[in-house]
Amino acid sequence: MDERALLEAWRGGDAEAGRQLITRYYAAIYRFFYGKAEAAACEDLAQETFEVVVRRRDAFRGDSPFRAYVYGIARFVLVAHIRRRQRHGKRFEPAEDSAIDPATEGSVTALFADRELEFIVVQALRSLPLDDQILVELKDWEGLTQAELAALFEAPQPTVARRLQRARTRLREAVERLVADPALRDASVHGLDSCMQSIYGKLQAHLGRVRAPEQ
Repeated sequence: MDERALLEAWRGGDAEAGRQLITRYYAAIYRFFYGKAEAAACEDLAQETFEVVVRRRDAFRGDSPFRAYVYGIARFVLVAHIRRRQRHGKRFEPAEDSAIDPATEGSVTALFADRELEFIVVQALRSLPLDDQILVELKDWEGLTQAELAALFEAPQPTVARRLQRARTRLREAVERLVADPALRDASVHGLDSCMQSIYGKLQAHLGRVRAPEQ
């Protein structure tokens, strides 16, 4: 069944249709949180996202793709999580468990510690403002269209296109700042797209066993 049919069935009381929708997106939403929040929180944040989807399943009007709606909820859940940590005097440092220290077992960059360029690009990506990270990842990794991103951010599509362009520029500049070797710097800028895809492939493989909990 397509997503609209599943959603309508779910609204009509078909719990199995709801389970199928959640299962379809659970791994991607978990991946959305991975690296932007501490690793131990990703499962809870993913579940919180779908709890909101369940509570608000009748609020979705269908004027945007369902996945844009789900990612939009995930973004609000992530921002709320970050603000809660800040209120309690806790600041998420990527090096804490997911980005800078290549010796941290299970961390994001630990996956790329043996590949210098990929390691640098991951660091550069995580140094960007949160919404820049979200724009680049959802466009280049998850394949969301600019129209879907516009729906997610509740902004005009031309505005989102400009934001995406600026985010990519900031990513290139961040990579350049982190690369000491001029030869590697040129390779990193010209090969950034293929490097991003390689990183995404490794993340997919690393998180491939993530499954939605039983509903």
